[in-house]
Amino acid sequence: MGPVAWPLVERTNRNYAFVVPFVDALARLGLRHVCITPGSRSTPLALAFAAHEAITDHVHLDERAAAFWALGIAKTTGAPAALVCTSGTAAAEYHPAAAEARQARVPLLLLTADRPAELRDAGAAQTIDQVGLYGRSVKWFHDVGAPVPDASFFRTGPALAGRAWAAAMDRPAGPVHLNFRFRDPLHPETVPGDAPDPGPLTWPGYRPGRLEPADATVDEVAAIVSGRRTLVVAGPQDDPALPAALADLAAAGGFPTLADALSGARAGHHDTAAVVAHGSVLAGAGLLDRLRPEAVLRVGAQPTSKAVFRWLARHPEVPQVLVEPAGWRDPDGAASLVVRAEPAATARALSKALGAPAPAGWLNSWQAADAAAAGALAGAIEAAGFPTEPGVVAVLARALPPGATLWAASSMPVRDVDSFLPKRMAPLRVLANRGANGIDGFLSAGFGSAQASRSPTYLLAGDLSALHDLSGLAAAARMGVAATAIVVDNDGGGIFHFLPQVGLEQHFERLFGTPHGHDLVAVAEALGVRAARATTAAELEEAVAEPPSEPRMVVVRTDRQANVAVHLELEQTVAAALDLR
Repeated sequence: MGPVAWPLVERTNRNYAFVVPFVDALARLGLRHVCITPGSRSTPLALAFAAHEAITDHVHLDERAAAFWALGIAKTTGAPAALVCTSGTAAAEYHPAAAEARQARVPLLLLTADRPAELRDAGAAQTIDQVGLYGRSVKWFHDVGAPVPDASFFRTGPALAGRAWAAAMDRPAGPVHLNFRFRDPLHPETVPGDAPDPGPLTWPGYRPGRLEPADATVDEVAAIVSGRRTLVVAGPQDDPALPAALADLAAAGGFPTLADALSGARAGHHDTAAVVAHGSVLAGAGLLDRLRPEAVLRVGAQPTSKAVFRWLARHPEVPQVLVEPAGWRDPDGAASLVVRAEPAATARALSKALGAPAPAGWLNSWQAADAAAAGALAGAIEAAGFPTEPGVVAVLARALPPGATLWAASSMPVRDVDSFLPKRMAPLRVLANRGANGIDGFLSAGFGSAQASRSPTYLLAGDLSALHDLSGLAAAARMGVAATAIVVDNDGGGIFHFLPQVGLEQHFERLFGTPHGHDLVAVAEALGVRAARATTAAELEEAVAEPPSEPRMVVVRTDRQANVAVHLELEQTVAAALDLR
């Protein structure tokens, strides 16, 4: 990258003499997106980012929406996105997204402005304790001292950028918080003698490393899985190289792969012959007890399917090898061996080191069961009529264009996508906020993703997740983001009808069902988003087939209580098709 022109801001005073090289260093490291909310104390950071020609700034009105917007960008691109806000409660609004990013391993740079030390605990306006504000929800926190007119101090800006970038990107990736203390003047007023020339600056670089499995470890795992009824469980993960590596392993060993919808393995140009798309429904129907594995190879985070991860938790006597490059993701303590290496590299090495393949018929049995489940589900969903919530997923499976990105909201949408989305050869990327599993910030994350992606982007939301993030919808309208949000409106919290709380008859609707009574089409239109209702499968399919060119919402009305009956009928249909009743 060549020299950067800094109109208005370069070395006008000590604040800019520090933040301009800091921002330039981030751009040289690869930062391309920053989400900024208005505020006075953050002026030096906001102007420095806005002046940089290599960084796109996205200006938001709401810090919480901005934070999830940045999270969607970072999750889509795999590189950190930055956030800039002023002091006080503005900074506190970042916490939900920070928690999600920490759990989901998404790199973020949270850059908060603050008062200098002498104004802390002194009754200064718009001042809260921002030191360690996010606790363990961030990987690293640094309280940046107020800039001083010293050339050596200004040389620390690029080094700080490099350290923050590395902390965000090092495995497991996650959010980093830098708290900047600024004294006046906050605007780029020239102060003579305030910004001495720092001389030549050192620009830090960063190159991520990959953990290759040791030969002895590969041999150890091969001894566990070779010649056995081995089942591969692919949970949510973001490495695009893993699906093809798992396909090679499945071909070499004859291993079926229970592929979570968020694993990337269900759709693409890789060989999907061994992929079991309906593992959640099959496990719920009891197939794991009939086709009991003798070994399990696990990759990615905990599966979306409760039936799958509960079976694994109940059967620690089955050897379970967890390939995990960083951190610890074994909440039930069922893993008998944790391999600290990249899953894709491990799968590739393992496919060459295997001994005997799985017993004859093992893979075929799972393939036949998945095909039977797919056929039974397709027929039952069609027979149930439209609209149903599984029926919405069935339409998306048919209508989403090749190369699309589908964001699925927490609660019912992501579970329905995991249960009913079939495998397909056309590429489809499925994303969700499954770190902390909250419904907050969903629209912002999806629209932020769309803004940073060249692929057609669709969001499948519940009504509560949509209402929870209307500021994100308003931001999409203001920025003209091309993406389509499909909102399943069952007038409340549909997932609670599947839980024991449904038996609390006199309290259920008020505390859990929470009907809202809003017309979501009217709400969207009031915010400047084109919206419509889809009452038939053909209407929804037509809306999805139309390439997104602006923010758009399609609302599908369903019934919460009927939804439970539909899901039960589908499970019973699959059990009958497999003779598991």
